[in-house]
Amino acid sequence: MGMQNQGPAGRGTTAWRQDRVPAVRLAGLRKSFGQLAAVDGVDLEVPQGEFFTMLGPSGSGKTTMLRLIAGFEQPDSGVIELAGADVTRKPPYSRDVNTVFQDYALFPHMSVLENVEYGLRVRRVPRAERRSRANAALEIVRLPGLGGRKPVQLSGGQRQRVALARAIVNEPEVLLLDEPLGALDAKLRQEMQLELKRIQREVGITFIYVTHDQEEALTMSDRLAVFDRGQIEQLGTPVQVYEQPATDFVAGFIGISNVLERGGRRFTIRPEKICLLADGEQPPTGSHIEQGRIDDVIYLGSATRYQLTLSGGGQLTAVRQNTQDAVAGTLGAAGQTIGVAWREDQAYEIAGRRRGAAASADDLAPAGQRPVRHEGRERG
Repeated sequence: MGMQNQGPAGRGTTAWRQDRVPAVRLAGLRKSFGQLAAVDGVDLEVPQGEFFTMLGPSGSGKTTMLRLIAGFEQPDSGVIELAGADVTRKPPYSRDVNTVFQDYALFPHMSVLENVEYGLRVRRVPRAERRSRANAALEIVRLPGLGGRKPVQLSGGQRQRVALARAIVNEPEVLLLDEPLGALDAKLRQEMQLELKRIQREVGITFIYVTHDQEEALTMSDRLAVFDRGQIEQLGTPVQVYEQPATDFVAGFIGISNVLERGGRRFTIRPEKICLLADGEQPPTGSHIEQGRIDDVIYLGSATRYQLTLSGGGQLTAVRQNTQDAVAGTLGAAGQTIGVAWREDQAYEIAGRRRGAAASADDLAPAGQRPVRHEGRERG
């Protein structure tokens, strides 16, 4: 079964050469339902062998995008290409894609092995070959020896793996995953995030993953697109999108972020970048320093979250790790005033509240990397 990582020149690598045809290319894609523009003029390229995530809240257009790529919906306008071939008006069965849904859609009357080999059976692959390929797929998802069981005899995580094996056994050009981990409990979901990434690297298939869960997107993706109101708000690597959010929406949707205004400029600073100063504690050299009143203290186990109101205006969330020398409560209780400091190179200007077109990491880098200058007190 040809589902092994092809190495640097094969589709299993995430290092994409510019002269290679992208696995997926979307140009001017639009789809409306009545007056609602679910997808509003999206342009996007996904390289071969990439784990790409479409992230956004409910109603942002990410699932409609996935359905357009799969062929379950037809666009009002625009072009969809798979490996350079225009498939815009082709039906789902004529596209080299497979889809994994949240509900898995396993056949209850079939065994695990029969479920996995079903697509090969429809394509009239000889029995011996499809059995071999189905067993190899079960090995990849770490379910060897369970081919004789029925889906009802499996756990939720095992059923999810069977659905994944059934999809990858067909060796599609692109695998589409529509929130496949949504029905799992938190611990199993975290385990499966790592498993999905391992499987994607091993088989080398392009994964396009839809989720509203920021942790999933940051954990698994080579790149991700943040969707809102049918448009891509920002496109980049997890580090770029998290550390350099392009808009208010991205800053607020990806994790917790603080958006402040100083001197007519708006910028964001992440809670873990903020240094809360105990009595006599010195801030890092070159830090911007303000005074803040503690509004609330929330113990989280490994860390403590502080909600503060700054003397310079605005509210702020800060996180302090509960190490031996920094235990919850040592900085003071609600109502007390403490020093708040952050380094200028960790505060990034926000270009706008929303973007009318997709903002790539390269487009945003010059503005995003520009340190924010404050009029307040600095040290060093």
